Amino acid sequence: MVELNAAVLYSFKEAGVSIVDHHTAAHQFERFEQQEVEANRPLTGDWTWLIPPMSPAATHIFHQSYSNKKVSPLFAYQTAPY
Repeated sequence: MVELNAAVLYSFKEAGVSIVDHHTAAHQFERFEQQEVEANRPLTGDWTWLIPPMSPAATHIFHQSYSNKKVSPLFAYQTAPY
């Protein structure tokens, strides 16, 4: 799985498409958390969607708890129109 991930990242880079791996995304989320704390804003999130699929315990997110409170405005799932 790790080699497949590396191959996908390489192919995206070769095509000139920007993408980050899940651990980089976790670091970006950590910076976002720090900014929200500094701005005195509450942080909410669904932990099961925030942890990466591979090696989640290696990220700070795995060891945190988050309020899963829904706030508005938000992006939400839409019921299929058919």
